Amino acid sequence: MITRRNLMKALGVLPAASYLTTSTRAFAEAATPRLPKRLLGRTGRWVTPLALGGQASLQWTAPGIDAPDIIVRAVQLGINYLDSANIYGPSQVNYGEAFRRLHLVPGQADYNAPLRESLWINSKTWEKYAVGPSTNLAQTPGATAVSDLKRTLTQMFGDGKGYIPDGAYIDAIQMHNVQTLDMVEQIYTGMAERGSKMPERIGAFPALLDYRDGTNYTGLNPEGKKYIRHVGITGHMDSPVLMEALRRDTGNNLDTLLVALNANDKLYTSHEYNVLQLAAGRGMGVIAMKLFADGSFYGKTPRFSRAVEDVIYSVGKPEKANYEDLVRYSLSIPGVSCAVTGIGHIDRDKPANCQLVSNLAAATQDMASEAERRRLEREMAQRYGATTNYFQLEQKGLIQPSTVKVEKVPGSEQVAVRWNTAIAAGRPIASYEIASNGKTLLSVPYRPQMTPDLFWASVPSSAVGSSTVTVTAREA
Repeated sequence: MITRRNLMKALGVLPAASYLTTSTRAFAEAATPRLPKRLLGRTGRWVTPLALGGQASLQWTAPGIDAPDIIVRAVQLGINYLDSANIYGPSQVNYGEAFRRLHLVPGQADYNAPLRESLWINSKTWEKYAVGPSTNLAQTPGATAVSDLKRTLTQMFGDGKGYIPDGAYIDAIQMHNVQTLDMVEQIYTGMAERGSKMPERIGAFPALLDYRDGTNYTGLNPEGKKYIRHVGITGHMDSPVLMEALRRDTGNNLDTLLVALNANDKLYTSHEYNVLQLAAGRGMGVIAMKLFADGSFYGKTPRFSRAVEDVIYSVGKPEKANYEDLVRYSLSIPGVSCAVTGIGHIDRDKPANCQLVSNLAAATQDMASEAERRRLEREMAQRYGATTNYFQLEQKGLIQPSTVKVEKVPGSEQVAVRWNTAIAAGRPIASYEIASNGKTLLSVPYRPQMTPDLFWASVPSSAVGSSTVTVTAREA
């Protein structure tokens, strides 16, 4: 097992700027212990438990900080999941500079193809349409999901002005921050029409599939480019909305889910007990974010970061929650493949003062047991209450199924009872109980609702008669 001590020792001998020559790159790789990896769901790819986020100093860079060197350092350390987004300001440009230093630009004489193939490079588009009104006018007026994809590629691998070198691709693009049912409808617009006459507006999802498969069903990929390998989705706020987005994916084309998962999750409408269950059941790769509640666990005002002043540069803070526990908490949640954190500060001379090294060391330790997770949840609730996860839907308690239907089964003495999923609160759902005439007729163990089709079970007609049938979710 990799221990914090031997990891720190090995990381401490990595030379600065080891990306400059082949010999120093080889030395750095030999000095770094082999990191554990986890399967990223049905993508079939193996990723390090800690992923590099595209915000913090990659988006808001203070004077004196070499933002691209944070990325270089992450790759040196063996981290292979690299994340960014089109709405993260200069983040993708910083990746572009880092990739030039690391020889990751295809077509160049020194292109390091094996290193590129070992990395999972991910970006995101806020735009919900590929043809239609821009949904983020403040960031890039007139932008679409397709123009965001091309912007990612030119900034990361090209000249930042539109040129994309042959052979450039990203491993995934995620439809970013889907938080309303209207947004779900927008991204799916035109999905059913793929292969036939497309509607006037086209959602992000069908267009991105064209750029995954090299097809041109939407008419937006006439050159048959294959710029991406996978498509995913992200969300901070609304688990029921994300569940609807996943259920509508009847073709199993959503391969990854990036979602907020930290020790205060259950004080809000829980992602762990709702959308995570569905994503894991569908075999998706799940990436946890907001491990530190966007810095709220360490004193930052509970709101989305927006300036250099919001970036935290220390490794945890005295008298606050233990950062190692918070990393281990999120990574120990069943179904989580890796966890992404933004980095404010690295220190090549003193690894113990480096956020990247410290978080990586925590991510490679034994994961928290269920008892430890419960302890940390109690601790964080006592410290903060429901004041940290401003990005998450407020706790509404257990929400029972909103739809219950009873239908006679032709040629049978049974009736079919159909219902939609309940929404869990601070505890997982254990079962659904079907009752009539004051009696429980059947208890059905909980499982995620995988598709828009309702759950169903049959009970004897004689036990129901003309009485009302209820379906009640029971917590564990």
